[in-house]
Amino acid sequence: MLKFRSFLFLLLGILWGMNGLAQVPNVSVSARLDSTHILIGDHLKLHLSATVDLGHKAAFQDFSQWQLLNCEVIEAATPVTTQGKGTTTCTQEITVISFDTGMAVIAPICLVVDDTLADYFTDTLAFHVDSLPVFVDTTKAFCDIKLPMDGKRVAEGGDTSSSKTWSIVLIVLGVLLILGLLAFLFFKYLWPYWKKKRQQVLQIRRKELSGTVALNQIRQLKAKELCQKGMVKEHYSELSMILRTYMDDQWNVNAKEMVTDEIMESIGELGLDEVILEDVRRFLRRSDLVKYARQQPMMEENDDHLKRVTHFVAETDRVEQAKLAELKQKKKHS
Repeated sequence: MLKFRSFLFLLLGILWGMNGLAQVPNVSVSARLDSTHILIGDHLKLHLSATVDLGHKAAFQDFSQWQLLNCEVIEAATPVTTQGKGTTTCTQEITVISFDTGMAVIAPICLVVDDTLADYFTDTLAFHVDSLPVFVDTTKAFCDIKLPMDGKRVAEGGDTSSSKTWSIVLIVLGVLLILGLLAFLFFKYLWPYWKKKRQQVLQIRRKELSGTVALNQIRQLKAKELCQKGMVKEHYSELSMILRTYMDDQWNVNAKEMVTDEIMESIGELGLDEVILEDVRRFLRRSDLVKYARQQPMMEENDDHLKRVTHFVAETDRVEQAKLAELKQKKKHS
């Protein structure tokens, strides 16, 4: 009797486990942009798509929770759900816009499966915002300045239309003078203040996204398997640029324009942990030797440097985000 009960419980456990496994949906998610370059003020379409097993619901996280750099969402179309053979597909079209030139970034977007945030994300997307071109027609010849033409004097007490015209001209000139003065005051005092505040906001935004963007780029670099393909120099060049860009966005140290010793001197003044500083120093020096002296490190060393750079980014970003949150809290209570 006891053996029969044990066998029955074992059978029920196996069936329950198989049922649990069957409930885990297969998920695929993708995101793409219509273009990687737009003019300032232009719209850009973001196409989102997610596919799950039939019987499950899929949607994307509300765009108000997205992390965006240098761009914003102006329209979100209603998600469209279609069913195929054993699958359910959800598609959505998002319209984004940017009013600042430079690189714009859309951080990974979380997928919602069965009304619950799931551990599935889109890739990091980026596009470049260009300024409007100014065209000058160089085919036309220069013209000489013409002298004033002879005119006729109007007798006093005659037609007053000329005096009315001059009154209108003076009024227009006065309005233009006032507008010019206001424009001068704006660009002299208000514009620099607004520009400075805008740069501060963008710097904080870059700082908030720097760790997320860098870690996603490292994961993408790892997936390329450049070292396994014999492209060791390209691997170290990309990893070095990811690290330097992260330092620029996190601490505004202009690491892209510095050599290794200058970088270490700059970040050495930030009070970082000596162990992770030494990891970065070793990686940058090894990267210089690979790029310029054509050294070929062992595969284990390549993996070790990748892990240490990942640890440096994750650890320093955690500390900096905590400082930023504390600063925001103080400003909120002040």
